[in-house]
Amino acid sequence: MKVLVTGLFEPATLHAIRRFGQLGYEVHTAEGHCLAFAGFSKYVAKRHRIRNMRYFPQQYAEGLLRLIESGAYEYYFPAYEEILLMSHYRERIVAAVKTTLPDTETLMRLHDKGHFEQLAEDVGIDTPKTLLPKSSDEARRMMADVRLPVAIKQRKTSGAAGFRIVHDRSHLEKQYFDVVAVNRLDENNLPMLQEFIAGPTTCTLHLCNQGSVIGEVMYRGIRTMPRSGGTTVLRESIQDDASSAAAAKIIEHLHYTGLCGFDFIIDEQTGRPFLVDGNCRVTPALSMAYFGGCDLIEGWIEIADGKTPAPLPKTKTGVRTKLQFADFVWLLESYLGSFKDWKGEHRLRKQWWRDKDFHYDIASWSDPLPNIMIWVYILTNCYKLIFTNFDSAQLFIFHNQFVEHPFLEDLASSKPAVAKQTPGS
Repeated sequence: MKVLVTGLFEPATLHAIRRFGQLGYEVHTAEGHCLAFAGFSKYVAKRHRIRNMRYFPQQYAEGLLRLIESGAYEYYFPAYEEILLMSHYRERIVAAVKTTLPDTETLMRLHDKGHFEQLAEDVGIDTPKTLLPKSSDEARRMMADVRLPVAIKQRKTSGAAGFRIVHDRSHLEKQYFDVVAVNRLDENNLPMLQEFIAGPTTCTLHLCNQGSVIGEVMYRGIRTMPRSGGTTVLRESIQDDASSAAAAKIIEHLHYTGLCGFDFIIDEQTGRPFLVDGNCRVTPALSMAYFGGCDLIEGWIEIADGKTPAPLPKTKTGVRTKLQFADFVWLLESYLGSFKDWKGEHRLRKQWWRDKDFHYDIASWSDPLPNIMIWVYILTNCYKLIFTNFDSAQLFIFHNQFVEHPFLEDLASSKPAVAKQTPGS
């Protein structure tokens, strides 16, 4: 049996490819960039090159649909933000292959942070106070009065791109409009301003079937990039009953099927979880769940087959996974940070060198080429950080980030109303 996998710049994709291969499936991949590292796994039987989604979303979708509708594949596993683009073609995809692709409206309620804020309110889950300016002038008025510190966040993005925490009001406007300029945001997609809550972060990943949680993993970030808060690069599995219950309420409310995850900040004074982000896709915690005894890929296959799988085992606590290349950049930044705080950074570096008993997201002695290719990709793109105003958080995810396009509006307006289908149909 053949499975087609996309989203090859997401570390979890590599784990999915390896598991599909180990389970006996023939894995093919499709991507718009020649250095997409996950496609170089030894478990990939064939790599298809299609147009780059970032620059040519319509051609990307058309090329991917040709593969999906060719009759060559039994399963389709979208791993990153192409899931948003391809959801516009959901009826065609579920007619051709087995998958767990939700409809566009459901996905955007998680992906668009403005819609996500409303979703949390509807379900009755605490969120930090959030301001959503509708114009640059309104944003300036909000910034004049907003309580500091405050987080600047893009409404539609991943991997902490455009994320800033500002403590000084004199820097707030400049930081805000730097995010607007670097990410080329228009007046309809201005960044939000969100109350900053001090406390540890709990992140989750869930495999769901028609609103029920089949398997889950929860973890806390030990180190992040950017270091002020963003993508976790060293993480450890935990159990957090309050966050698990809050996530389950959203999943039930959406009647969600597939993989999704949430980020909570635990107020250090009250212990209450505040919901700050949602992911309508797989995350790097996929490998953590596996090493903790909860194989979400096997469960995903059962759901795609139209079965109702039994609940998966609980993920063990204390399992650590590391995104090697990003954690190495963290170490380099620590050496640079020594000029400001030698004692503190020295203590952090000593801990870095003492780290042990963890699993790598990408690096593997038995499947080494993906790790080599991610370093090739990074080194050949570092010039952007020097010669352009490129957001460093997008260095790794830039080529696989969803971009809205006018053709999607035309597509949506031309679609007849259809009943929602279940996975495996």
